[in-house]
Amino acid sequence: MTAAQSTEPHASDHEAARRARRLNTILTFLPRRTLSGLGLVIALLGQVWLYVTPINSTVAVPSALWLSLVGVALFALAQMLPTGSSTGSTLPPRGLWIVAGLTGTLIAALAAYLFERHQVTQYVPIISLWLLGAGCYVIAFLPSPLTAPDVRGLWRANAREILAVAAVGALGIGLRFYQLGALPVVINGDEGLIGMFAQATSNGSLANPFALWENIGTLYLHLINAALRGLGPSPLSLRLLPAIGGSLAIFTTYLFARQIGGRRVAVLAAALIAMSHIHIHFSRTAAVTYIQGTWMAPLQLYLLLSGMLKRSAWRGALAGVLLAIDLNIYLTAQITIGIMLVYTVTTALWLRTEFRAGWRTLAAFWGGLAITVIPQLTYMIRQPAEFLSRLNADGTFHSGWLTTEIQVTGKPMILILVERVAHAFLALIYYPALDFYGSPVPGLSFISAVFFLLGLGYMLLRVRSVSGLLLNGYFWGMTVAIGVFAIPPAADSYRMIIALPAAVTLAAIGLDRFLMQVGISWRAAPFRYTAIVSVVYAGLLVFNIWTYFFDFVGRCRYGGDSQTRFASYLGHAVRGVNTEGAVHLLSDATYFYGSHASVDFLTQSRTISNQNLPIDQLDIVSGETVIASPTRIDELLGWARSHPGGDLHYQRDCGNMILLSYTLP
Repeated sequence: MTAAQSTEPHASDHEAARRARRLNTILTFLPRRTLSGLGLVIALLGQVWLYVTPINSTVAVPSALWLSLVGVALFALAQMLPTGSSTGSTLPPRGLWIVAGLTGTLIAALAAYLFERHQVTQYVPIISLWLLGAGCYVIAFLPSPLTAPDVRGLWRANAREILAVAAVGALGIGLRFYQLGALPVVINGDEGLIGMFAQATSNGSLANPFALWENIGTLYLHLINAALRGLGPSPLSLRLLPAIGGSLAIFTTYLFARQIGGRRVAVLAAALIAMSHIHIHFSRTAAVTYIQGTWMAPLQLYLLLSGMLKRSAWRGALAGVLLAIDLNIYLTAQITIGIMLVYTVTTALWLRTEFRAGWRTLAAFWGGLAITVIPQLTYMIRQPAEFLSRLNADGTFHSGWLTTEIQVTGKPMILILVERVAHAFLALIYYPALDFYGSPVPGLSFISAVFFLLGLGYMLLRVRSVSGLLLNGYFWGMTVAIGVFAIPPAADSYRMIIALPAAVTLAAIGLDRFLMQVGISWRAAPFRYTAIVSVVYAGLLVFNIWTYFFDFVGRCRYGGDSQTRFASYLGHAVRGVNTEGAVHLLSDATYFYGSHASVDFLTQSRTISNQNLPIDQLDIVSGETVIASPTRIDELLGWARSHPGGDLHYQRDCGNMILLSYTLP
C-alpha cells in the first residue's frame, strides 16, 4: 500500500467529522438564531408602526409598543436557550444572510409606503435599513475567511500605473472643479428646476427616497438637497454632485477598461474621458442627470465581468446591488438592465462554456438586483405614471412621435428607427453638441473619433468572448436604446454621454492596436510608444480645453437663447438686493419673470413683479428695486436720472448689456 493510499481513509474520516461538527453547530444554534432574528424583525415592524401612529394624549401605551415588546421578549427568550459546547462564533450560512437581506429590503419597502401614506418625512432610518439589507446580501457571497490585501505588494507591483492614474485623475478633477460655481455663468431653467425640486424633498411626497420626479430618483435629489443645505443654495452647491460623478467616471472607466484591454488601454481610456470636453461640460451642470451613469454603469459592468472571469460571486452580487441603487438616480440604470438581460441570454446561448463557468456570478448579480430594487419597485407599481413620465413625454412610441413621422415622411417604421440609431451614433462623431451645451463640435474630437472607429472595428471581431461581448453590448446597447426609444434627435448629443465610457475604451483600444500593428508596441519600443501617445494626447488636451473653456464658455453659448441667459442674470441680480423692498421687473413679451425656474432657485422664490406699463406710471417708493430687461434699459436709465440718489448697477453678457437695476434710496 502506497503512502497516498494509507492517508485516504484518514482524510475521509476528517471530512466526515467536520461535517458532523457543522451539523451539530447548526442544530444547536438554529433555534437561537431563529428566535433572535424573529425578535429583531418584530421589533423593527413595531418601531415602524410606532412611527406612523398619530400621537393621542388619551392613549397611555400605543398598540405598536406591544408589538415591539413581543420582539424584545423573543430576543430575550433566545438568550435562555442552551448554547452547547460551541462558543457561538460560527458565522451564519449563506442562506441566512440572503434571507436577512431580503427581510431588510422588504421592511424598508413597507416602511417607505407607510411613511409616505402617513406623511412622515424622516426617511434616514429606512435608507439605512435598505442599505443594510443590500449589504447582508453581498456578505452572503464573500469568501471565508477574508484576507487583507497586501498593500505594499500591490504598490511595488503597480507603482507606475497607480501614479499614472493619480495624475490623470488629478487633471480630470481639476478640469471639473475649476471655478465650478462661476463657469458657466448661466444657471439654465432645468438646473433651477432641479434645484427647486431638490429643496422640496424635505417634505411632501418627494421626501420618499424611492419616489421619482421626471424619472430622476428622489434619493439623488435628497443628495443634492444635502449639498444645498450644507453649502447654501448656489450654483456651486447645485453642481457639486455632477462634478463628483464626473470625477468618479475617470476611475470607474479605468477599472472597466483595464478588465477589457489591460493596463495601457485603461490609462489611455481614463485620460480620454478626463479631458473630454463634453464630459467636462456635463460634469459642471446639473441640467443633465445622465452624467451619473458615466461612472455607475462602468463600475457595475466591471464588477460583473471581473466576477465572471475570477469566479467571484460577491462581485456579481455587488454589481446587482449598485444597479438597483442606480435606479434611484436616473434612466441609465433601466438601459443597463436591458443590456444585462440581453448579455445574460446571449452568453447562455452563444458562449456556453463561459456561461457554465460564470453562471454563479450572474445569478448573484440578478439576485442582488431583485432584492435591492424592492422598495422602488413597490413605488413604481403604485405610481406607474411617474415611472413612465419620460417615455410619455420623450418616448419614440409612447409620445406618438413615430406615428406622426410615418405619416409625414411616408417611410416604414423600421427605416425610421434605423435612421434614429444612426443619428445617435453620429452624435458622437459628427453632429454638434448643441442641446444643453452649445458647442459647435461633436462629443468626440476628430482624432479620438478616428481611433474610436478603429477600436470599434477591432472589437466587433472579438465579440465571441465575454469581454468583447460585454463591451459591444455596452456601447451598442446604449446607442440603440437612445435611438429607438428617445426623441427628439437633437437630444442625442447629450444623451450619448452614457455611452462615452465605452466609446473612449474603444478609442484607447484602437490607438493601442494601431501602434502594435505598425510595429511600435509597448514591449518592442516603449520609448517610441510613449512619445507618440504623448504627442497625440497633448494635442487632444489642448483641443478639449480650448473647446470648452475658450470656444464655449468664452463665447457665452450656454443657455441656448437670450431669455435663458437673462433669467439667470435676473436671479443673480435679485439675489444681490439687500433691502426688503419690492422688486419690479420692467418686462415685455420676451423677457419676464416666471419663464425660468433658475430665477426662483437663485432668489429662493423672492417675489418679483412683472411691470408692462411705462415706468412713469408705476408707484415706486423708497427702498424698492427696479430691474430693466434688455429692451427697456434706456427707459430705466432715463427714469433713474430724474430720480437720483439710488444705486445703479449694469450687467453685461459677453460685452452686451443684458440688465440694468436701480435701487431707490
